[in-house]
Amino acid sequence: MGARVGTVLVVGGTGPTGPPIVSGLVTRGHDVTVFHTGRHEIAGAPDVPHLHGSPFDADGIAETLGERTFDTVVATYGRVRLLASHLAGRCGHFVAVGGVPVYAGYVDPSAVFPSGVALPVREDAPLVAPDAPRSAGYDVAPIRRTEDHVFTLGEQGAFGATYLRYPTIYGPRNPYAWEWNVVRRVLDGRRTVILADGGHGIHSRMAVRNAAEAVLLAVDKPEVASGKAYNVADDALLTLRQWVQLVAEVAGGELEIRSLPWEIAGPGRAMSAFGGAESACCVLDTTRLREDLGYRDVVGLREGLAETVDWMRANEDLLRSNGTTDPFDYAAEDALLAAYDEALAGLSGVAEPFRTGIGRMKVPQTAKGSL
Repeated sequence: MGARVGTVLVVGGTGPTGPPIVSGLVTRGHDVTVFHTGRHEIAGAPDVPHLHGSPFDADGIAETLGERTFDTVVATYGRVRLLASHLAGRCGHFVAVGGVPVYAGYVDPSAVFPSGVALPVREDAPLVAPDAPRSAGYDVAPIRRTEDHVFTLGEQGAFGATYLRYPTIYGPRNPYAWEWNVVRRVLDGRRTVILADGGHGIHSRMAVRNAAEAVLLAVDKPEVASGKAYNVADDALLTLRQWVQLVAEVAGGELEIRSLPWEIAGPGRAMSAFGGAESACCVLDTTRLREDLGYRDVVGLREGLAETVDWMRANEDLLRSNGTTDPFDYAAEDALLAAYDEALAGLSGVAEPFRTGIGRMKVPQTAKGSL
């Protein structure tokens, strides 16, 4: 690998990206310790020491970590601001995981003009204000304040600070299992799925093993990564419509996609993290990650989705009991679709003049050599 080895504290370690991060660190020869609550142990995880306590409050962090020091800390979980404060001066490199909601216009498109994030989204794009209001049921301001706090400590010499901004993650153990909205329909023998506005929005996503690779590369190169934020995302870019089609195929089925306007497409809005209220598209520019750290995908899209679907099948009972943002009320969906089809039929006559006008519009026939 060529990277310096040392002591590494992983805060979390049992979520979607935790196990591949820990495994990668162990493979590199690091002396790894995991700090988490102890509520979610993973069978078959690397045999490394675990510290059990609360990474969510200052007292719990101080009680669990005490005066311990580490060469590197990877914070994927807990209250990152409190962790950074406690570990200031107690580690050489602090690698934190955040997310794309830190970008202004992502969760609340109306916060910027023109509406939504400017594409592609680079690391120097405008961030949400430190006092930004709650939007779509989500507090974005604390994400900005946490990033600011970590980088301020880095600038003060407390440690080298690196931030990785995750997009939507997919893979085993993901608590936000958006793919389950598709997989369950396949398992239930459902034939249709509703998507808001045709599912034409494009959002960067990332397989858990690819996200872990980005974290590991930041750990490998502290002298390069310190003081920087990095967008992380898969190479592949798909519309939500394509994503649903591919997930259904990997799950062994096929779903007819019905497009409804966002305002009434309740089941379709359940496919996105913020109920479809977020920016219609969010394509992350990962140039910095690739040029600085040499990132390349370690798992392809289909392989990553196969791992996701296999885990969902193996944990079907858990997913059915915990549910998602989707109520899976198929009778209500059918009633909605029937009412929508009836409404469209009633609007056909009103729309006819527009269709006729488009048909009469003269189009330059440049392919024939004339205008």
